[in-house]
Formats: sequence, structure tokens, C-alpha cells
Amino acid sequence: MIIVRAPLRITLGGGGSDLQSFSSKHGGFCISAAIDKYIYISIHRTYQEEIILKYSQMEHVSKADEIKHPIIRECIKYLEFKTPQLEITSHADVPSNGSGLGSSGAFSVALLKALYAHRNIPILPDTIAELACHINMDVLGMIQGKQDEYISSLGGIMCLTFEEDGSVIHEPLNISHETLVDLEENLMLFYTGINHNTNNILKEQEEKTRSEDKDIINNLLQLKEIGYASKKILEMGGMDSFAQLLNMQWKNKEARTPTTPFIQEVRKGALENGALGMKLVGSGVGGFLASYANDKKKLRTYMKTKGLEELRFKFDFQGTQVLAK
Repeated sequence: MIIVRAPLRITLGGGGSDLQSFSSKHGGFCISAAIDKYIYISIHRTYQEEIILKYSQMEHVSKADEIKHPIIRECIKYLEFKTPQLEITSHADVPSNGSGLGSSGAFSVALLKALYAHRNIPILPDTIAELACHINMDVLGMIQGKQDEYISSLGGIMCLTFEEDGSVIHEPLNISHETLVDLEENLMLFYTGINHNTNNILKEQEEKTRSEDKDIINNLLQLKEIGYASKKILEMGGMDSFAQLLNMQWKNKEARTPTTPFIQEVRKGALENGALGMKLVGSGVGGFLASYANDKKKLRTYMKTKGLEELRFKFDFQGTQVLAK
């Protein structure tokens, strides 16, 4: 049996500027951090020519073209299994639909890594990230950028530059051990319980960027600059300033995609009860809130009164890994 895990991620600055319709004309930049919450894929060889899939649904088909799950279908087709004898199971540490933690990208990377391991074919992290992006963006037509696949495959805390030609340049964020510990201690995640359809949200932004809508272009240009500012401040260790950049990202995203009154109320109360800065993680109106706190106990108490569960995490520096083979 092959077992693979791929880390989820949080974006520390600039997330959203990787949207393909924007970065292909203006370039993009973000700081993305892999966390120790994972998508798991297991693959087992069956004795008959069949494909058994177990995710939020269950499928039992005879050939790849019959698979309903689009990512699984296209990944299996890409590797051209002549006689598929596969049982594939997936699990996730967090809700996989609209969490804002990059679960679709992590799922694609984990699945490809597992399929290649099943075929005993080595594949480099950059290659698997780019292949996952190709299947999701070019084959399936998903509206997205390349952040999620790259950070899940690579792991760590990465500065990701998205070039106009579609290439991705990555380098680790140059932060001190003290800053790293500070982030792990004081950056907190809270689940809002509100899921969203990322593709629908990004579709509207894509249409606006392709038509060169000045408001959305200026918004994403500002977001990219926040990414650069976040890099500079984190490398200097200015954590109070980093918290204020989280607030700037909140306002930037609100201008593109307003959140619900409930989340706005929660954020206002959190800033009065132990949070220095807060933003939504991901592209949508729900999912997880990331908060940099100066009083964690007070913030946890407040969030519990609003019904929000904390997701405690550490950073992942291994990227996508084969755990068993």
C-alpha cells in the first residue's frame, strides 16, 4: 500500500496575486507557509481490473473515463494506466470544501505523488507541482493560481514569485529562529464554519482582470505590494507591524469580496479581545480566520463564545511525503 501526505497552507502576505489572469500580465508574489495539517492519499492494488474510490463519496468503475471525481479522473488518465487495478482513499485533517487552506491543490499533489510512487517513477517537487497545476488549470479549467500546488509540494515558508510567462520562482523566507517560534506561538487559526465555492469567487475576479477593470487591478497590485512588505517585516522580525499588514489584507479582500456580517462582527470583537491583526485565509468569505494575538487566552475565550473552534498548528518543512510504500 502507498500512503502519501501533502500539507495544507496559510498565506502570510500577497495571497491572491497569483491568480493567473493577473499574474500573466502583472506578475504576482506571496509568502506561503505549509502547516502540519494534511491531505492523505492511500493507493492499494486490487486483484481485478477496477477502480475503487473512497472520498466524500464512493465510486466503483471499470475504467478511468467513468470516474466522476474530475481530479482523480484526469490524474489517472494522464499516467495512462493500461489495466487499472486501483483502490484510492483520501482523508483530510480539516474540512476539504472551502476551508481556504489550499486543499484542492494539496489533494492534487498528494494524488499525483501517490500514483507516481505506485508506478515506481521518481518525480521532483517542482515537477509534481507544475503537473498538478497543469491538470487543474489547463485540463480542468479551474480558475486559480499556482500557490497551493507549489507550497504543498515544497513545504516550508516560501517566497513565491509568479512570472508573467507562468513560471514560478521559490525561495525560503529568511527569518530568524526567534521569529519562527513567535509565529508558531502567536499566529492562530479559527474555523468560521462557513464554507465557500472558491471557483465561483475567483471566476468573477478573473473576468474583471481580463477586462482590465481598474479597481480589481489596483487591488491586486496593492496586494502584491503587501506581500513584499510582509517579506521585509518578517525578515526584520517586526511582529506588531506584521499584524497590521494582516489588517491591511483584510481590508484589501473586503474590497474584492465582502464577508458576512457575522464574520465582520467576530473580527471586530477579536481585535478588542486579544488580537492585534486578523484576516481570512484563502479567497472566500468563510473558511479559517488567521489572527496574530498579543493575548492568546483572552482571544481563545472570546472565540469560544462566538462558536469558533481553534485549529492549532506548526509549520511543515517536509512538503509532500511518501509515508509508506
